[in-house]
Amino acid sequence: MNLQLQAVTSLGTDRGETDGVERAVGLIRRTGRELGAIVGLFFVSLAAFIVCVILFSVGAGTVVIVAGLFVLLACLVAAGGFARANRALLAYAGHQLPAPIYPQPRPGARGRLRRLVHAQSWRDLLHVPISFILATVSFSLAVSWVAGGLGGVTFWLWSRFLPDDSRGLAWLLGFPGRFAESALNGVAGGLLLITAPALIHGLISLYAAIARGLLVDERSALRQQVSALTESRTAAGEAEAHTLRRLERDLHDGPQQRLVRLGMDISAARRRLADDPDKADQLLDEAFQQSQDALAEIRTLSRGIAPPILAEHGLKAAVTALVARGSIPTAVDVGPARLSDAALNAAYFVVAEALANLEKHSGAETASVEIGSLGRVVVISVTDDGRGGASLAKGHGLAGLADRLAGVDGSLVVASPTGGPTTVTATLPASA
Repeated sequence: MNLQLQAVTSLGTDRGETDGVERAVGLIRRTGRELGAIVGLFFVSLAAFIVCVILFSVGAGTVVIVAGLFVLLACLVAAGGFARANRALLAYAGHQLPAPIYPQPRPGARGRLRRLVHAQSWRDLLHVPISFILATVSFSLAVSWVAGGLGGVTFWLWSRFLPDDSRGLAWLLGFPGRFAESALNGVAGGLLLITAPALIHGLISLYAAIARGLLVDERSALRQQVSALTESRTAAGEAEAHTLRRLERDLHDGPQQRLVRLGMDISAARRRLADDPDKADQLLDEAFQQSQDALAEIRTLSRGIAPPILAEHGLKAAVTALVARGSIPTAVDVGPARLSDAALNAAYFVVAEALANLEKHSGAETASVEIGSLGRVVVISVTDDGRGGASLAKGHGLAGLADRLAGVDGSLVVASPTGGPTTVTATLPASA
């Protein structure tokens, strides 16, 4: 028992030491990235300040003539470029800032000068002097802090090259001697290095907060999001309308025709029932067969809309059932996938349509269906070794799938060179 307790205690100690080392390494890496970002931001801000001050001064001084307006335009474009560099460096330090949307230039002088009335462009320019001041202070503090810390802990090494009569802080405090000087510098340097990660993290966080306030255009981001949602919902509506039209066509060409034939056969059987029972019996048999065929087609159509097996047993069982109805040997690999109800129906529809297209046009001998989670998305891949040539263009079996997926924020890619193989890949956002 004691041996087991000692073993468990030893294992816990080793694991704790490993976690401590990993946290220390992670802290050093984060501090290194943030220090590198601060150094980079200083030089970018210095260049931005020099360039933008010169351009703005020249443009403002010559604004009474047309050339001054174009100089101011160049100043705003330069400020936007430096803003992109700032966002890239902040992203390297772990602070992601969304990029704003700038107005696209149009033909003609007036079209090119549209950016002069764009509010975010002037916010980019305002960020230049503020960034220069903050970056200069941050650079000075961070570099001095780290350099002072490294110099302090290594004072014992390089102090031997100092003159013998040099007097430092320890001598001023009443502790003469090289040992006292080395000890005091070592303690001070250690304190600087210990507090450096917190200082550097605070400086880069302050810089990121100010940059977020000036370089992020929330209205543009919201407009872009609304535009993307509008496009996806429009695509979903078009896909739904396409599905309804196809369902109406399939009902008209299939079950409806069979039901019409059923009614005609029953009517003819009633007329012949008295004078020709054998013929009437034959007509009733044909009518019964028409009813069975119509029922089978209706069931097939209903499975394409919302199969009960999908809601009751999940995507894996539904896909396996789809594959079982096909004539081409198809391997199925469906892993855990968290999807909303709408995304789940879209995933099933993609697989069903891809398999139907494969059966009709591919000429394949084997195929495979793979579904799995990759981070925050669910990836669906349907592959066959057929002749290729599949396309998302209108008139092909895969048309409309991209619109259906767009309605649930998904996407579709088809790779089908002539001669094959064909791979249909769909991605859907995983639910929380």
